[in-house]
Amino acid sequence: MTVSADSQGDFETIARSMTPSDLEVMRALLESERIPAFVLDGGINQVYSLLAVATGGARLQVACEDAAAARQVLAVFESGQLALGDEVIGEERAAPPDRRRGRALAVMFMKLLGIV
Repeated sequence: MTVSADSQGDFETIARSMTPSDLEVMRALLESERIPAFVLDGGINQVYSLLAVATGGARLQVACEDAAAARQVLAVFESGQLALGDEVIGEERAAPPDRRRGRALAVMFMKLLGIV
């Protein structure tokens, strides 16, 4: 992915990538921050991957007035500050299974078969 300052009219390209799905993740992040964004040439690069090099890859664009804020959000994203830990938020982990229950079930089954 390449971050650039390409401007086309009222929109500015803030990132390029040969993998459009990476840009879709960034687009979703920007839209969660209420910054409208869209990916150009994403579909053609997925369907005709050999053209991705010729077209320069897919582009992530935002309005010129939102470009600075979008770059700031992407910088935080790239630095890893938005990474989630292993724990699930708002949900408690299940207790480890009780081994005594399994043993009791095994003994009961063995009694049923006449082994014990």
